[in-house]
Amino acid sequence: MNWRMLLASLIDTFREYSERPLERLRDIGLREGMAFLDVGCGLGFYSFAASQIVGDNGVVYALDIDSEYLQHVCEKARRFGMTNIRSRNADATATGLPHACVDIVFVHLVLHDIEDKPAAMMEFSRVLKPGGTLAIDEEGATPVEDIKALAERCRFAPPRMLPRTMLVFKKGDTSRLDEGPSVAGV
Repeated sequence: MNWRMLLASLIDTFREYSERPLERLRDIGLREGMAFLDVGCGLGFYSFAASQIVGDNGVVYALDIDSEYLQHVCEKARRFGMTNIRSRNADATATGLPHACVDIVFVHLVLHDIEDKPAAMMEFSRVLKPGGTLAIDEEGATPVEDIKALAERCRFAPPRMLPRTMLVFKKGDTSRLDEGPSVAGV
């Protein structure tokens, strides 16, 4: 394990106490048997928590552009017998997942790093099942009003706000997705 992985692991230990991932994921509606996409999963902090909740009948897609992080996720999942985690080395704008295959798309402190945010939001809508949930928590890295405006332009329903800065959107009307979103200025 290199220094970057070691540092991230130590931070995750602190995060476990400060963020309470199981509670946060249940608050956004994650339940047993669901399909969950963790966008920009890093070392899998939320992926591992989601794995516990969705159980053997569910699936967790751990998506990241960093193959080293994904290797760590795979090794840890194997070590702990988490057979429901699938790693995906892909960009948020092109996940490679089938259409309408996930119940929840989870984006934690990643949106600000995505260059083409409208394309990513459209991809999130594409992979979400009808009525699916998009949960975004940028903790101030991207202003809440900017996230709301982007989601609205990409046809997500108005969000509900959870503790901290978590915005939870429902998949809206996607009957006109082929027209593309009106996203000028975002």
